[in-house]
Amino acid sequence: MHLSVYVQCEVFYFSFIFGIFVGLFYDFFRLLRYLGFADKRAVTCQDIVFMSLTAVFTFLYSQTVVHGHIRLFVLIGILFGAVAYRYSFGMLSGFVFSVIKRLLSLISSGIKFLNDKINTAAGLLAEKCKNVFFVIASIFYNKNKKVDTN
Repeated sequence: MHLSVYVQCEVFYFSFIFGIFVGLFYDFFRLLRYLGFADKRAVTCQDIVFMSLTAVFTFLYSQTVVHGHIRLFVLIGILFGAVAYRYSFGMLSGFVFSVIKRLLSLISSGIKFLNDKINTAAGLLAEKCKNVFFVIASIFYNKNKKVDTN
């Protein structure tokens, strides 16, 4: 299959755009790692899922754009797009992810602080209610007993 230079440039441009989308897709997995899914098994599974889905999407893209032919300029365009995204907006997304992680950590510590205060107050309230219940129960218990006044 012969492609004119114009069509090759156009396909390279669209491959570059596709590479940017691959970079965005990878950022989803980076976000999962920032949120704490970063142990060995989780990272291995994430990498396998990313590589598999990217391979399928690249295959489908190749089927659609160049009728299933393997063209080096398509793969280079995808690679350049992904690298360009990673070293431009990808750097910014890494910063945004770290800010989001700090905010979530701050919110989590605030919730934990409130939870501790509520548990302390509930414990004190339960102790007071227990004391009041004990007093009321002892009154009713002693009501049936006759008091010896001799």
